[in-house]
Order: sequence, then structure tokens, then C-alpha cells
Amino acid sequence: MLDLSDQMANQQELQRALAALQDAHPELDTLAALVLLALRESPPAEKGISSALLARHLNIEHALIRRACAELEDAGWVSTQPAGGASPALRVRLLASI
Repeated sequence: MLDLSDQMANQQELQRALAALQDAHPELDTLAALVLLALRESPPAEKGISSALLARHLNIEHALIRRACAELEDAGWVSTQPAGGASPALRVRLLASI
């Protein structure tokens, strides 16, 4: 379990990484940049990461994550495909290096 000082350090590190990414790519909105950072930090997966898992990890509504993923796909940052079954989840793969 992380103690409070570790949590604060991790939060500050995330804020710095988010600010740096948005400075380098001002066209990205905050949620899209956050999704990119989460994908970068995720362990590599051949089929990509589930958008539902990203939503749980980031504690953000799944529909908002799907919308950010669609915007990122349109911009060429990620590729998506349906996760399969009745699930609305997508499999998301990072294409561009950030």
C-alpha cells in the first residue's frame, strides 16, 4: 500500500507528464492526453488494452474513455477494435510514440 507521500509524488509525476504531453501536442484535450499516458504506462498487450479496463483504472466513465479513444484513433495515435461479444468495450493499441 502506498503511503500518502508516495501518492502525492505519483500525482505530481502524472501532472508533470500530462503538462509535458499537452505542451508538445496542444491539439490533445486533457482526457485524450490522460488516456495516452495510461496506454503508455500499461504493460504491452498484443491485442491492446480494454477501454473498460482503462475506465476502471482511471475512474472515468467508460463512454468518455470510448469518445477519447475515437478521437485519438481519428488523429492516428491509437487503433481500436471491438472487444467482442455484447460488451461495448474496445481493444485499444497505442500506435504513435509519445
